[in-house]
Amino acid sequence: MSPRRAAPRPEDAPPPDWRTRLEDPDEPLFTVAVAADLLGIGPQPLRRLGEALDHEDRRPSGNQRRYSRNDLEVLSRALELQGDGHAAASIPRIMELERQVDRGAARRRG
Repeated sequence: MSPRRAAPRPEDAPPPDWRTRLEDPDEPLFTVAVAADLLGIGPQPLRRLGEALDHEDRRPSGNQRRYSRNDLEVLSRALELQGDGHAAASIPRIMELERQVDRGAARRRG
């Protein structure tokens, strides 16, 4: 899972307002414990799933791994596929194919 990264902020630019950061679906806000709780799994299964999906390890402060809302969406989809009986090794490929189909549909629309 390779999340989209916001463009780096120039050194002299003011930091974004906290409200803006909360609204940004790519902002890594959730610790492992919170993300695991939201997804209804334990921290270790969350770490393993993130590693299987090639989750970019983001540790903005305090050396704690963080997840964004978009990360949670991806992880939730992976858990659905796992619950449907798909092998862990096949889930990243299934998700990549789903993204390709979505991009193709978006191009056809417009």
